[in-house]
Amino acid sequence: MATQRSLYDVLGLTPQASVDQIKAAFRKLARERHPDRFQGSARLAAERTFQEITEAYNVLSDPGQRARYDRQLESNSRDTLTDPREIAKALLGRALTLMKAGQHGEADQAFNQAIAHDPQSAKAHHLYGMFLGQQPSRLDEALRHLDQASKLDPNNPKVLMDASRLFAKASMFQRALRFAQTAARLTPDDESMEAWLRQLQATASRDGRS
Repeated sequence: MATQRSLYDVLGLTPQASVDQIKAAFRKLARERHPDRFQGSARLAAERTFQEITEAYNVLSDPGQRARYDRQLESNSRDTLTDPREIAKALLGRALTLMKAGQHGEADQAFNQAIAHDPQSAKAHHLYGMFLGQQPSRLDEALRHLDQASKLDPNNPKVLMDASRLFAKASMFQRALRFAQTAARLTPDDESMEAWLRQLQATASRDGRS
């Protein structure tokens, strides 16, 4: 039995698509598949397709309807998954979608569920740490997740740099410096990383004298 396409599939998008991407995809498909461009049986097929993409757009462009649809989509997806790591990936995708839609409370729950299903996912710890880092009252939690991500994926410059910046934000400059030094060794030709490292070295030096 064929699997029913999701509304995201109809527009040729992933569940992580932004509002602007949804609008752009709809405009492009609406131009290409507008019934007025076809005749005969082709026009009938175009009318069905046009109705399908319009319905997809109407749901996905509305934050409330999209959030409800995503919950249903996630529920259906989880019913077909048995591998905890795959469930974690689905939950992580949902968390990112909710975060972009401004549904921060539900995004927080999805991040937590993703990590509960796969505690060894460096990506989940990294993204959740960055999410938490935007909330001053939860900076300590954010640092723990970034630290864990760096341990699980110690050769990922992106993780190391994000950890460095977040620890610097918490005025933990020596820890930030160590993360930056490791990242710089992994990408020796990255000028922006070198500039950040120099800035941190100067800050850490001043902090050590204070």
